[in-house]
Amino acid sequence: MKVLCSQDELARSLQIAVRAVPTKSTLPILSGLLLETRDDLLFCFGSDLEKGIEVKVPEVTIITPGRVVVSGKTFYDIIRHLPPGRIEMSVDEDGKKFNIKTTHSFFQLNLFSAEEYPALPEDVKTIALLREEKTETNEDVSLFSISSAFLWKAVKQTVYATAPEDSRPFLSSILWELSPNSLRLVGTDINRLVLKDLSVKCNFQNNILVPVNSMKEMATIFGNDPDDEIDFLLFNRQLYAVGNGVIFYTRLINAQFPRYEQVIPEDFTGEALLNREAFLSALTRNSLIDRAVKLSFSEGKVKIFSYEPDFGQSSEEVACSYEGKPMDIGFNAVFIMEFLRSVIADDVVFHLSEGMKASVLKTKNSEKYLYVLMPLRLNY
Repeated sequence: MKVLCSQDELARSLQIAVRAVPTKSTLPILSGLLLETRDDLLFCFGSDLEKGIEVKVPEVTIITPGRVVVSGKTFYDIIRHLPPGRIEMSVDEDGKKFNIKTTHSFFQLNLFSAEEYPALPEDVKTIALLREEKTETNEDVSLFSISSAFLWKAVKQTVYATAPEDSRPFLSSILWELSPNSLRLVGTDINRLVLKDLSVKCNFQNNILVPVNSMKEMATIFGNDPDDEIDFLLFNRQLYAVGNGVIFYTRLINAQFPRYEQVIPEDFTGEALLNREAFLSALTRNSLIDRAVKLSFSEGKVKIFSYEPDFGQSSEEVACSYEGKPMDIGFNAVFIMEFLRSVIADDVVFHLSEGMKASVLKTKNSEKYLYVLMPLRLNY
């Protein structure tokens, strides 16, 4: 292999691909990045066997095609610290060293055995063609699209209510409910439930479970370009996201998501309309004493009270429009604060249930984002 490329474009491409390289693995080969030429183009690919990222490197001249595996982190660190300009990369005559040359710098890296690197999924090449042709359906392949900005916002508004490291699959994943022209994302950590509805270009119906950590990766990779549109494809029980020269794929979770509809209350005891910023600021201050807070709702106000025997107590009143009988109810303040930080709105609506029944938070005049929250049992 011998190629010429731009330092800044290669660094940008590697910054994305290296995200799939695991920090620890029982397979040393996975610490490498695959560099491969196909059809006079250069691609870099990383994988941890659960997810993978392939990036097309722009502004590359292929002199001799080839396929090599280099240490991912070391290679990326070298390239990003080189000055802007053209880089020549080549394999030496014995095929064991990888040379990196610029006008004033020279590096030589040991190569992994390219034959030992996990095979690149054939689906990646198929999907690249489908992306170009914008094919809507192809037997086992389904295609739908979301704008990059919508994807970033949807991830921000759902993943915080999950438990990514939990061994129970439905807590460490997000349910995607696809139906014609719509996508519903559902996440839970048992104590709360979040629903986010999106309008998407879709013409089929399906339910899949996507790992939370993969959702975060997608938002990071594709969320920087608000004008881009991301194509999603289901192929061989894997979800592929394609956009701006990048193909990201992740395995899907094979499990059953709970019947979440059953936990969404239909009737409430009270309803409060609150200024989002004022409510968030007051909760932030009171949670400094204890994250468990008591909210006392009455006409025209809500009183926030927190108490911790070893520290002390705090209280604060926030003006609100309240309908219903006076009510005291306990919540985890952090859970409410996370919802308030995830939305851009002047006012939020708090539908309240007495006893230990679930309550619901949402933004004013919007049914597309719903947050179901279980109360806390307080001793004061």
